Amino acid sequence: MQLSLEQRAAVERTNQDVCVVAGPGSGKTRVLIERFAWLVNFHHIVPSRILAITFTEKAATVIKERLIEEFNAIPEHRETIERAWVSTIDGFCARLLQENAIAAGIAPDFSVLDQPAAARLARDAAEEALDGLFQERPEEMRRLLEALDLSTSDDFSRKPDLAQSILDVYESLRIAGLDELPPARPGPDVWAEARRLAAEILADRAPWKTHTELARAWAGEFLALPGLLVERKHFELAASFKAHLNKLGNGAVYRASKALKDEILPRLLGQFIEIFHAGLPDLLREAVARLDKAYRKKKRAQSALDFADLEEQSIRLLETDYFIRKATRARFDQILMDELQDTNRLQWRLLNLIRNEGDFFAVGDVNQSIYGFRHADPEVFLDYRRSLEASGATIDDLRENHRSRQAILDAVLQVLEGQAGIEARPLTAAKMFDSPRGPSVERIFGETPEIEASLVASRIRELVSAGECAYKDIVILVRALNVLDPFVQALERFQIPFLTSSGRTFYEAREVKDLLQLLAALVNPLDEIALIGVLRSPLAGLSDEEILRIGRPGWQQVFEARFGHKRKLAGFVSPDRLLDDPAYLATLNPRARANVEKLFAWLRREHRARPRPLAEMLDDLELLRKAKSEAEAPPPESGDVVQLMSIHAAKGLEFKAVFVSALQHGGNKTTPVIAFSSEAGLGAKWRNPANGASLSDAAYRALNDERNRREKAEENRLLYVAMTRAEQRLFLTYTKIKNPRGWVTLVEDAVPASYTAHTVAAAPEATGLAGGEQLQFVDPPILTGQHDSSAAVTDVVLFDVCPRKYFLQRYIGVDADAGAPGKGATDLGTEVHHILAGGVSDLPEAHELAAHAPKIENATREFDFLYAIGDVVLRGQIDVFYEQDGKLIVGDYKTGEGERPEEYALQLKIYALALEKYLGRLPDRAVLFYLRSGNQVEIPLTGLDAVKETIGKFLDAQRTLRFDLREGDHCRRCAFYKGVCPAGKA
Repeated sequence: MQLSLEQRAAVERTNQDVCVVAGPGSGKTRVLIERFAWLVNFHHIVPSRILAITFTEKAATVIKERLIEEFNAIPEHRETIERAWVSTIDGFCARLLQENAIAAGIAPDFSVLDQPAAARLARDAAEEALDGLFQERPEEMRRLLEALDLSTSDDFSRKPDLAQSILDVYESLRIAGLDELPPARPGPDVWAEARRLAAEILADRAPWKTHTELARAWAGEFLALPGLLVERKHFELAASFKAHLNKLGNGAVYRASKALKDEILPRLLGQFIEIFHAGLPDLLREAVARLDKAYRKKKRAQSALDFADLEEQSIRLLETDYFIRKATRARFDQILMDELQDTNRLQWRLLNLIRNEGDFFAVGDVNQSIYGFRHADPEVFLDYRRSLEASGATIDDLRENHRSRQAILDAVLQVLEGQAGIEARPLTAAKMFDSPRGPSVERIFGETPEIEASLVASRIRELVSAGECAYKDIVILVRALNVLDPFVQALERFQIPFLTSSGRTFYEAREVKDLLQLLAALVNPLDEIALIGVLRSPLAGLSDEEILRIGRPGWQQVFEARFGHKRKLAGFVSPDRLLDDPAYLATLNPRARANVEKLFAWLRREHRARPRPLAEMLDDLELLRKAKSEAEAPPPESGDVVQLMSIHAAKGLEFKAVFVSALQHGGNKTTPVIAFSSEAGLGAKWRNPANGASLSDAAYRALNDERNRREKAEENRLLYVAMTRAEQRLFLTYTKIKNPRGWVTLVEDAVPASYTAHTVAAAPEATGLAGGEQLQFVDPPILTGQHDSSAAVTDVVLFDVCPRKYFLQRYIGVDADAGAPGKGATDLGTEVHHILAGGVSDLPEAHELAAHAPKIENATREFDFLYAIGDVVLRGQIDVFYEQDGKLIVGDYKTGEGERPEEYALQLKIYALALEKYLGRLPDRAVLFYLRSGNQVEIPLTGLDAVKETIGKFLDAQRTLRFDLREGDHCRRCAFYKGVCPAGKA
């Protein structure tokens, strides 16, 4: 592509700082690279004296590769290009500090913490700071925790805890370039104005009306309040003005009431809360200061810096050391800055320290500033452009678009013209296309998310079938990846290959979430969110109805029956082996299996490199999920696939056909409990002492207004970026909602509907066999090694009694005791064993049974063991073993009714063999203690070789999936009798 006149003018502009406003598809990266080459070729600037700064490592790599290609025929330049300063701001800072470590006061061998490691260290520091404050000032900290609105947010989802809240404030503080939180600035005093308006209401003599009298009654009570020694009564009255404005006429009462309700009373409540909680914000300031101190101490101990430190330390070095600042400025003849709209104030401060006037070249587009969550500030770019305009410099404005059809660019203008955050900059298509088949821009909506996704899948099939594009030319863009499930299901139903890429998608993939929830439930049996997630997943396969029916005790029983053995192995095997489940993997498609293998590879690598408790490894994975963009693993032969990605991940990319979907979903409206900005200061959301409702102080209200304005503008820019990814076809899709808002409203007003539906589109029939081939049926493959690597002793004992009962109760997890007589016996037995082990219980029956146990001196109780026998590791718990008259005795307590020692002989034999392994000595006797009758029944320890034979049968049944019915007297005591088991039905 030859440079246009406008591009060439920008590349060759001299005698001023350069600002290039580069719209989407205008070739900004090409312009920056050509500027670099032009400086080298025509101004003979050595490449090492040009600093090129980009926003991401990926962009830096692309620019360097293209520069190497540009100078491939000039060896002397090519070598210097490879060592050129082409990097992110953080990369530049790291290089600067490495060269000047002593002057900067940091360790010369410092390391840079990656995001998860830094987040973990900061979290530890935050908790340490709060713990210290709580120990020193417990009453004040209790007041703070009760006063802050930390319980639930407006949508009833959990809010961040206090540690996370102060971490967020700390990050904002550092981005603002401040070392500490400024002192509190009290909000405006509106008490006098509120009283003046209340007096106006009382003084007015308008004709009597019900709501006029309500307003007057309220005003009388309000004026009777004592001065600003705030009590609960102040909050109650300020929040209880009930007169309806539209029933007050249009006189003085109406005007005063409107001013009170719309403006004064909300501000007054904020003033009241500041007085009522005076001193508590200082605790927050102290917590942030202690966090800073603890975090820096932890980093110093590791000789490490985080990414913010790189910028902070570089700025401090350049501001305090004149000679290093002068040398750094003299080091570069030109500085080239890509994506200036994505920088923040702290980074701009750094750039101003190293650039010389007239030697700075910046490219950007305020309409594409979409990284506010990373503290990017588009005003940086706007201020730079305004300063040049004020000085009379020329601004280079690139409006030729070399990517999209004109119809798509026109649609962007029609949808977003005049919206907050969008500059009016019409773009002109410079690329020629063949005539389109149908409209270039289509609006599609369905009555449900499933219908919308079905329509999208149908249109994709049509595009590919018509030869307009291949699957790889198509992308589905969404605001947030948690809305992708209907699209994934629709693509699978239509047999369309796809790949969910970029963003947090790997960690959000269903199969990865399933396995991580299993790990979480193994680590913490009380984590009911993870527990239910596992039960609902294909790992267990329970329906929501089953989960509700069995209730909380049932959840634990099913989980323990299916996965309890894995908890015993957690400390002995690597996490990937703990999760390996061939039966589950067999249910996954190639894409999902690739994701599981990627997760297993990470777990193996981490386990080898840094062995640590499973809980800590899970924490690290959660930090990675929050902080790192990680693509899904591509399935085999994944070249020609539709891509599903977030809009943020698509910035800088382009596709022939773009579906911007799920437009009805708004952005994340969750607000923090504590927030900070350099303009408004520190603000917080508190509980109203009168009614517990959320109440913002003056600083928080200002912060919230500022955030809402900023987020509204960024929402519009996000849609702008999404639409401008399309080259030839753009589809805007959504689910119809009752009260459309946001993006849906913008699109509906500007783009005519092309496709709508009330029912799910039919998927195409499966392709038949070619050439009249006949289906051939083959025998199923013989499976080997398909058995549990570990099992509970009680599983083997149950199998020995009846393989079919084991299959129903333990292997597939049917609740055998639901509604059956004797339910609760297991719980009673647990309580009895707890008492015998020295614990306490609230069950009188448990104490009564425990009293029947023989008194044994120096006995070992509740002994957990793992015992490898054959191809399986058995796990169990021996109730008691002890020495008596020189003989070793192993015992088991039984609390149930009826005495059937033959059913427990195998259990005691396994216990005896396990003790032989641990003690080097086989027990001399084995005894069953029946606590209801007080009887003691001895089990002969003979035929121990048969134990291994029984284990072999147990494993063979799992390999062959044959669990034969063994009928006998025990059947009548079985909860499955004449139910799901065929026994007794003849």
